[in-house]
Amino acid sequence: MSTLNVSIGAPFVEGEKKQELYDYQQKLKLVEAAKAEYRKLNPPKQAASTEAVNLDDPEFDFGKFILGAVEKLGS
Repeated sequence: MSTLNVSIGAPFVEGEKKQELYDYQQKLKLVEAAKAEYRKLNPPKQAASTEAVNLDDPEFDFGKFILGAVEKLGS
């Protein structure tokens, strides 16, 4: 009698496992889609460029340099 129960119940258990796998794959697809959308809406910030500054240069405009630095901090 137990073999009969196993043979009758086996397809149901197999079907449940397939459904669980399908649900898991659907969730993974949703997560990947959400990650892609997040990357679109929130692009990574660009690293600040470092410029070589020669303070001994007679043509160097210190005021312009300071104002540029303040503008970069504000944005």
